[in-house]
Parts: sequence; C-alpha cells; structure tokens
Amino acid sequence: MFAVPTRVALAAALAAGAALALPTAAAAAPKQPCAVGKWKLTQYKLDSRSEGYTAKAKGGEGTRLTITKKTVTYDFNRSKKVVTKGVLEGEAYSVTSVFRKTLKMKSTLRGNKKGGILLNVQSASGNAKVAETANGKYLGSHSIVKTYRKGETDPFIPPAAFFTCGAKTLKLVLEADGGDSTLDAVYVYKRG
Repeated sequence: MFAVPTRVALAAALAAGAALALPTAAAAAPKQPCAVGKWKLTQYKLDSRSEGYTAKAKGGEGTRLTITKKTVTYDFNRSKKVVTKGVLEGEAYSVTSVFRKTLKMKSTLRGNKKGGILLNVQSASGNAKVAETANGKYLGSHSIVKTYRKGETDPFIPPAAFFTCGAKTLKLVLEADGGDSTLDAVYVYKRG
C-alpha cells in the first residue's frame, strides 16, 4: 500500500535535476524588480514522472506570496488543499495536502520582468505545517520549516524557479529532469 508521503517521491524527482541557473543581473538593473510585491496564487499544476512513478497535482489557490529583494514569505492560512494523483509501483494513489501558517526564507532574485528566484532553504523560519492524507488514510502533519532546513523540499514551494512578471500577474516555472525523472510545475499568481 502507499507508505511514503508524495512529497518524498516528488522530492526525489526534483533532486535529480534541481540545479537551476539564474540569469545574471544586468548592469543597469531596475531598482524595483517586477516580482517584488504581494501575490495570491490562482493556479498550480504539477506533472512528474520517474521509473514506476507518476504524479499530477493541482490546487493551493489562495496561498499568499510576498517577495522582497532578499526574502520570500508564504502565508498558507487561506490556501485550498493540494491534491496529487498518480501511480506508484503499479498502484494508483491520491494524496491531499493541507498547508497552513507561514514560511519565510532568504532568497536571491535576478531579473526584472523575466528572471529567476532561488531560495536559501536552510534559512527557513516560521510555523508552517502540512497535513497529508493518502488514499483516505491520515498520514500526519509535519513542519515545513524543519523539512526545508534538512535540505528536503516540497514541489508546492519551489526552491528555485524561473519567473515572468507583468503589472498584474506573476508566473513561476519549475523544471527539473535527471536520468529518467522529470518534474514540471507552473504557479500563476495575481497581484494583491
């Protein structure tokens, strides 16, 4: 039966290709990058594949994201659940993740309307937690801060992503592949 929380299997796929090069800063970079500000998640989609494993996830709408030039803060208090469905070693599974409270990390932000953002996962602070249920069985709740400080990640909170930004929208894209593992995730936010 399903014994491992989805984030562990997804983290393995992410770790296989987690290297993300950020664009270098332009000599006359703007004082206020477009991504800086307060954002609300309107869409999240993930597709991940590895040998004996597939996952598709969506949800989390309402998550608040605040980006400054040096930090990123997630507020999950109004977040909808994230549902991940797939197949693990021939068995279908469904995992529901409920994120709550807040998470803050130091970050590196490069670019203006297009660029990259890299989180310093060891700097994680706050009281954010995620509770997970797999195939109807409650797996428990754990600290996201402790998870990130150990160097583990959850694809719903990308440790690195490319972004495109406009006056009202921010799109983050996480792409990782290595060996036979691929992970593609898209996060769409609106300003506010």
